Amino acid sequence: MPFPNIQRRDLLHGAAALALAGRALPTQAQTAPEEGPTTDHPSRRTGLQGQTDNARAHAHAWRDHPEALRDAVVERDPEVEDLVVVGAGISGLAGAWLYRQHAGRPVRILLLDALDDLGGHARRNEFLSRSGRRLVGYGGSQSLDSPSLFSPAVQQLLRDVGIDLSRFQREFFDQDWSRRHGLLRHGRLFTADQWPGLQGADRLVCPEPNEPAAAWLARTPLSPAAQAMLAALYASDTPRNPLPHLHTPSARRAALAGMTYDQFLCRHWGADEEVLRLLRGETRAYFGVGTEATTALDAWAGGLPGFAGLDLGEGPDRRQSPSGRQLMLSQDPYIFHFPDGNAGVARALVRGLIPGCLPGQTMDSLADGVLDMAALDRPEQPVRLRLRATAVGLRHLGPPDRAEQVAVRYVDGQGRLREVRARQVLLACWHRVIARLSDELPAAQRRALDDQVKVPLLYANVLLSNWRAFARAGLHGFTPVGGFWDEASLDFAVRMGSLAPPEHPDEPILLHLAKVVVPGDGRPARTQAAEGRAQLLGWSFEHLETQIRQTLQSALGGFGFDHASDIEAITVNRWAHGYAYEYMRPWDRYWPDGPLPCETARRGWGRVAIANADAGAYAYAHSAIDQATRAVQELLPRARLPAAHVVPGPAWPSPGGRKP
Repeated sequence: MPFPNIQRRDLLHGAAALALAGRALPTQAQTAPEEGPTTDHPSRRTGLQGQTDNARAHAHAWRDHPEALRDAVVERDPEVEDLVVVGAGISGLAGAWLYRQHAGRPVRILLLDALDDLGGHARRNEFLSRSGRRLVGYGGSQSLDSPSLFSPAVQQLLRDVGIDLSRFQREFFDQDWSRRHGLLRHGRLFTADQWPGLQGADRLVCPEPNEPAAAWLARTPLSPAAQAMLAALYASDTPRNPLPHLHTPSARRAALAGMTYDQFLCRHWGADEEVLRLLRGETRAYFGVGTEATTALDAWAGGLPGFAGLDLGEGPDRRQSPSGRQLMLSQDPYIFHFPDGNAGVARALVRGLIPGCLPGQTMDSLADGVLDMAALDRPEQPVRLRLRATAVGLRHLGPPDRAEQVAVRYVDGQGRLREVRARQVLLACWHRVIARLSDELPAAQRRALDDQVKVPLLYANVLLSNWRAFARAGLHGFTPVGGFWDEASLDFAVRMGSLAPPEHPDEPILLHLAKVVVPGDGRPARTQAAEGRAQLLGWSFEHLETQIRQTLQSALGGFGFDHASDIEAITVNRWAHGYAYEYMRPWDRYWPDGPLPCETARRGWGRVAIANADAGAYAYAHSAIDQATRAVQELLPRARLPAAHVVPGPAWPSPGGRKP
């Protein structure tokens, strides 16, 4: 099974001073710096977006100087809400929807979120090309992955908010677009700074469809020995068995679960560092770490080479990570993608919660409609969404088991400390935030909440005035081998509303670049994520812009690309706290038998329940909805909500499962 393209951010101002290919990079007048120019809608801002310094300022001040909040004047919101939801990502929005739907009476709900736009990681980026064409891309959560594995709860909620998944296959996703335009190749970029054998000349290697590995490897700067080893790894006609001493599929799977993919290649194939470098980034987008920290069993699920000569049986293995099991189980095409990614799901939810904030009732209008930001927080509405509102404290008004109300403190967009009271609270924010919100939690639960060290990410959208270079190269995307970015790819070909993929290379298009920010040094995944976040927060927009321009010029310059004239705008979405951490071997020896930290972490108390993808240790939109369903069922124990999958990963199949 090939790896899906899962792609599952704000510091310095000023002009770039570096030179590239003899030209000065553009100043901030051409591509915006941190947070971009002020506009009437956050989705239209360029520059550095997502979890910007401004968005995280109050939370970090509260973390670092809690005494300042203790002494601050608190302004009390006048209303007592039925439900306060902390976090307006997909889990928080789904929780609000389900609570209102199953409460059995009219309710008042207030959602609070620290960001400047709704959806959390499901963020929308909009552009207006100088040609006059409007383009919409995804700045975070990308697609609905493997819907045939969704729980009844997820399936029902999507139907209830007007999302018909069958329409993606019937009409929305143009599955023939790349073939129709001859964009059938995915390149590998080797740069001279990473591969000294190139002697100063960068090289883009573009394998033809079905081209034997030995043929395209001969065009790379790899040594003859590395080329031969990789050709053997990719061989399917005369595959080698690298584990001849193990005689059953069960024994071979157990061995693969106990080693990383790099260890598998080194110990059992004799691979050297050159071979590892070519493959190391292949697992980052799906597992949040490179092959140096991903088990060979998960690498097998991801379709990496070296397993053709092993009889490993059929179906998933319980020792695989949740994503590894999903890769083994899913048979869905990877096409369930709104033009703005899963921001389309968030917009469907908020349209149902706050009628009038987004026009229309159809999926097409989700793509086209302009969200009325002022309509989100009008006092007369039963459901309100307050952005730039950072929760900083929570306490029951009395003993949690007997209290009638909960007080939630937050810092609003003007920097004022406010308090809102509610009969119930749904915490759909990150677990590490929850660990610091209240002193009512036991120490063991705090430790479990702190276990969620999220994986840091960068998602960039680049507005190109044309895609002639891609057409000349026959490329739909490329991988910079060992480079700054993990991958660059043309936008998904989605037709929804007035939005449609371009049909001529002279027309504008969006290009997406992604990076999972981890060192790749073989240390435990949580350690890599924490170090990567510190590194990510030190990068200015100018630095990221330079990396984008250098990468694109190196890959496409030979096909006529000119970064100075062909790039119209850049938005970099920074997710310092990105993917929810998934349990995986070899780092989590308790997986899958437990006890699992997320099960301890998500325990509600008093009038509070906990949702979010962190609560499932599973970084998917459908997990966020499942966890919201579980949490609302806790708040409304007499309600009858549809069944949710709350164990990390997809539900186990019937005996035998499906073939990988």
